[in-house]
Amino acid sequence: MADTMKCSKCGSENPKDNKFCDSCGAKMTVPSDPAKKEAKADGKKAAAKTAKSSDMAITTQDLIQTPGAFTINWEAVIWLLIIIAAFVSRFAVLGDKPMHHDESMHAFYSWKLFMGNGYSYNPMLHGPFLFHANAFVYFLFGATDYTARIMPAFYGMLCIWLLWYLKPQLGKTGAMVTAFIMAISPSFMYQSRYIRNDIYIAGDTLLIVVGLFKYFENKKPGWLFLAAVGLALSWATKEVTYITLFIFGTFFFVRWLWENSLKTSDPDKYEDEGGMHRTVEYWLTKPGSKVFLTALGIFVAIHALLFFNKEPNHSFFVNAKGIIDGYIAALTYWLGQHGVARGSQPWNFYLLLTPFYELPSVFFGLIATVYYVIKKEKRTLFNIFCIYWWIMAMIIYSWAGEKMPWLVLHPLLPLMLIAGKMIADIIDNKEQTWKRAAGLVMFVLLSLGSIHGAINVCFYEEGASPKESLIYVQSSVDSTKIVRNLDNFANRMKALKWDSQEFRRYSPYDLEMVIEDYCSWPFAWYLRDYKKIAYPPKMIPDSDVGKAIIFSGIEEANAGHDAAVKAKLENDYVAFRYKLREWWAPDEKKWWSAPLFSAPNKPGKIEMMWKRFMYRDVWNDLGSYDMVVYVRKDLEKYWLEGGDR
Repeated sequence: MADTMKCSKCGSENPKDNKFCDSCGAKMTVPSDPAKKEAKADGKKAAAKTAKSSDMAITTQDLIQTPGAFTINWEAVIWLLIIIAAFVSRFAVLGDKPMHHDESMHAFYSWKLFMGNGYSYNPMLHGPFLFHANAFVYFLFGATDYTARIMPAFYGMLCIWLLWYLKPQLGKTGAMVTAFIMAISPSFMYQSRYIRNDIYIAGDTLLIVVGLFKYFENKKPGWLFLAAVGLALSWATKEVTYITLFIFGTFFFVRWLWENSLKTSDPDKYEDEGGMHRTVEYWLTKPGSKVFLTALGIFVAIHALLFFNKEPNHSFFVNAKGIIDGYIAALTYWLGQHGVARGSQPWNFYLLLTPFYELPSVFFGLIATVYYVIKKEKRTLFNIFCIYWWIMAMIIYSWAGEKMPWLVLHPLLPLMLIAGKMIADIIDNKEQTWKRAAGLVMFVLLSLGSIHGAINVCFYEEGASPKESLIYVQSSVDSTKIVRNLDNFANRMKALKWDSQEFRRYSPYDLEMVIEDYCSWPFAWYLRDYKKIAYPPKMIPDSDVGKAIIFSGIEEANAGHDAAVKAKLENDYVAFRYKLREWWAPDEKKWWSAPLFSAPNKPGKIEMMWKRFMYRDVWNDLGSYDMVVYVRKDLEKYWLEGGDR
């Protein structure tokens, strides 16, 4: 038919003036004139033949003397440098930092799964993906402090790599700048070296965003399937996915309503702005429903596979309960935790934490938020989406009862995206040179501040400084000293049996010891190979007195416990006191009572904040949770031989 043309994607007939296919929503392309196409092809062949004969006549000397004969793809070079820097900062000395309390739990239960002890979903420990992923890493590389953190480091790299696919939204420069900001970000760098769920959530969320916007762009089903994979992995990682779904769902629903109104009120604008509405309409067609249902099937399959409990000797129906728990138990448990407000942080916790560490993202992200709303031509779907995303995330996470530093990644990610785009707009601004120069200077200075913060939080004092607000509560370096001493002690116990028949069958891991519940973490992970450890829930039973080593936590809030342990053990044991965990809780009264400017013997707020940022000085004492290692008196000298006391 002369007045119609076929869609190149689905083959259906459409009116000749259509810009988009009525059936599948794909962009229509006007078929080219066959005669012109043939002439163009002949011209290309002739040009190629001429070029080939010319190339044969060019000598090496000609190449050297010809300006521009060798060109460098600077975009590829910059990306390569960013990737290398990110790789080093994510994977270097991963195993040096003492295992955080939560890290040790994640590493330990992953190891239990790897050792064949099964998996059962527990909302307190979040979703199953972390444990399955780490068990796979242990299968490949063994279980060590370093390998326990490989998967977070990989996800840290994945987050940066995915920005490459957002070039249509961020621009070439914007994608590179955002990748650079993320590479030097203290929050992203630290969480990439820390076995918690939130760096996984950041990567999975980016998978969703890349998949959706790529699908809106070219309607290729593979991108929608990628978004489904990201959603399934995110749901199987942590319950904050409910928050992500709420933010994304409300935005796209309102956007759909707006596009739907354009269909009748402004058809011309609908052709340019109605991509999401056409996508939903396409899903209601037969070919579109197949794409949507396939994506849904991918989500369900991954979710069911990961949440299916893997408890040995249990029936299918008992283990299948984990799939239901992945929806119901997760939501009810964490809604119940809202009132508990673990962490006891103020409502403005993230508003204080984010600008201290994330200088480029906050400064340029706030400018972008205002600028992209005011400037009509900048109100793109992606820009408005990111602005809505970071503001809603900041509000919701600030309202939630539990406020922890690792959760800062969730409002930070969209803020970082628009900050990178804003910086790129400044860099690409060739007309207003003074604004460009001022913006670049500010970007460099703020980036240096981020690098300073990243080095402090990730590498200074083995990455375990309790003065860092981004760490919150950190296992003390004493914990690794204790482990080294214990290993030396256990080997010394074996050496004592050199002259007996018991030497060959005795293993250092047969050392008998007791670890109270108060200090079971991170030692359950560190001492996982020791076979004869008793973990009494609260008080050391009389039957365990006499064993070589006893770990006991110092409960300052329970003086009766400490006195009872001391009375029970002091005649037969020598006590060595260590710090188990340390933290810094800012003294708000001291801060607010300080003058703005320093006075004699009274530092002001400006000086306090400068020293806090530059030197990590704190204005009140650190807190700590201590423990005691009790060593039997007849074995004291062997503990002292370890050297780390």
